[in-house]
Amino acid sequence: MERRHKPLVWLMCLMMLLVSSCSHTVKPDNETEDSSGLNKTPERTVGGSAGDLEGRTIVITIFGSDDRYSWEYTYEDKPAKTYIRDYLDIAGTYLEHMAADYGKKALFITDFIENQDLSYDVVFDQTVVSEQVVYYGDIDYLIWDFIDENIDEEALREEYEADNVVYLLIMNTDVDNEVSTCTRNWYYGMPSNSEVVYLFNIDYGVLNPPAVYAHEILHTFGAPDLYMEQLDYGITNEFVYYVRDNLPNDIMYTCSDRRAGTYLYDRITNEYSDLTAYFVGLTDHCDIVDEWGLTDPYR
Repeated sequence: MERRHKPLVWLMCLMMLLVSSCSHTVKPDNETEDSSGLNKTPERTVGGSAGDLEGRTIVITIFGSDDRYSWEYTYEDKPAKTYIRDYLDIAGTYLEHMAADYGKKALFITDFIENQDLSYDVVFDQTVVSEQVVYYGDIDYLIWDFIDENIDEEALREEYEADNVVYLLIMNTDVDNEVSTCTRNWYYGMPSNSEVVYLFNIDYGVLNPPAVYAHEILHTFGAPDLYMEQLDYGITNEFVYYVRDNLPNDIMYTCSDRRAGTYLYDRITNEYSDLTAYFVGLTDHCDIVDEWGLTDPYR
């Protein structure tokens, strides 16, 4: 199982690789069947569960609580839900502009306050914000079961005339959390047709900004991280250095503002290259893909 992580915050990796993060890859012995009946294989043209970055997309936001972190909906929690909604709006608008720049039309419906049927709550009876649960896959089955039992995806698709669906699990973590935000990536034979973005409100002492939301959502449309080796795509360490030197502001390489060197919370200043556009289905050709012999394992 591979986890696609957000860039930034892992300082040891920053020093070693001169990029922004680390990865964690685990291949389970058998993950093609599941007693929950979630063994579905969606049709797709690129390597994300959401399909191509085009058309109308609904983002289903699930607020998760476990035995360590919870959403109490008290006075203190209300502002968090408001800025999360705002960050999602900024991310959705950014992705719409990305599609438009390639002559495609995209609409992201992200407002879970105005559209209450796009917001859900789940209470886990165990700790889920832990490296073992997140990186080794236990959380996948927990959230897939919740989705299967509580969310009528087809009805929501029909209601919103949606082409694509993205699931976002947000945990109300604090500055003590050391589990990095990541996305559970799709592969053929996966027990569910849904990738899930595991977005921890705060990780490594830093509040996640809109750019991280956009970065993780792009994973669900098939965009790989560009700051680490990913051999399925032909992304080697040598290519990572190429990205560092030639595409240093690509959102799949970094989520921090290049000029400030920190996160921004009112806008996204990161760029999107033809390379990222290629992997999310906005263009059929990219010179960099040809030059480096990169592949999309899901095309």
